[in-house]
Amino acid sequence: MGGVIPLLAFADDTLSSKVVRLTLSQDQPAEIRLGTHGITTIEFPEKIEALDGFGFSSNPAPDGPDLFQISFNKGTNFLSLKAVRTGVEGNLTVVLGGKVYALYCKEAADPSFVVIFREGEGGHSGDTAGRTPQQTVKQVSPARLLGFLDKVKAFPTLKVSAPDVYQNMDVAEPNTNSGANGIEVNLKRVIRDDALDSLGFEIQLANRTDKDFFYDPEGFGVRVGNDVYQQSVSDAGGLIPAGKAQTVFFIVTGSAAGGRNDLAVTNKFEVVLRAVQGEADPRKRAATEWQEPPGTLPTADSDSSGNQGNGTNHPKSGKKTPHRLHKELKNPPEPTPSPAANQVAQHAE
Repeated sequence: MGGVIPLLAFADDTLSSKVVRLTLSQDQPAEIRLGTHGITTIEFPEKIEALDGFGFSSNPAPDGPDLFQISFNKGTNFLSLKAVRTGVEGNLTVVLGGKVYALYCKEAADPSFVVIFREGEGGHSGDTAGRTPQQTVKQVSPARLLGFLDKVKAFPTLKVSAPDVYQNMDVAEPNTNSGANGIEVNLKRVIRDDALDSLGFEIQLANRTDKDFFYDPEGFGVRVGNDVYQQSVSDAGGLIPAGKAQTVFFIVTGSAAGGRNDLAVTNKFEVVLRAVQGEADPRKRAATEWQEPPGTLPTADSDSSGNQGNGTNHPKSGKKTPHRLHKELKNPPEPTPSPAANQVAQHAE
């Protein structure tokens, strides 16, 4: 088993490299690696208006002059390519929004499975890794993040009644379990909205201990490799009573440095949360529980006598926990570097 696990991890890394994200640029042709035994699908940010290239055919002859097989449906924003034989190379011109872009296609031993283009700022490419420079990354408004959070929460319903809502989103449902110190974590779903460069997480926290578990509802994050990505918005209660379970939603946007994260939903995510030490304020805890209304209501007579309290006080009605944007605490508790008593980690494929 010790030898099998590293091999599986290596296989996952190899497969993830088959999905490539590039910045669309008129200044620099994009290199597309193609194979002879499988197709490579290319996605563009706009519908394709025209295609032109020598040696590209939808039905190439076995011994003919064609170099690549192409599959394309008019009115779509994607196409598929395949090399007819080894060693071939050629350029394909694609017209999007009245602008011309060049693709340099070549047969390779390590072809890409999917190439996803995102629109560059001002028609210029990003850095050498195909990423948009940090200074050109636009900040996502809180309203759009809250809208995305609502889509993550309503996924089971909307995927049936309005599936078009998730047409341009990637969805994974690892449904894996792990935990520590009696707190179990189930990573149920990960959804990516590439336009927001954000991932939405749905997790379930279960308290298997005989004590209430308090946590910071704004302290969620995920670790991928050596990088940690903090939440931008969440919907969480902050308390899991003993023996109970609770569903939590949070969004991760961009990177800590202010650039794009470009995280795929198939990553191995280690979910991090921050436990709250000590006993919570009993008044705050009572506010989370349903209260029996008083037997009598205040009257004008009782107000004038001053013996029954302020007549403007009414029983509080229950409120849905509001969405809250992530704010830095003035004196935040220090999270531990690994899953321990103050932190629960979740691994998902």
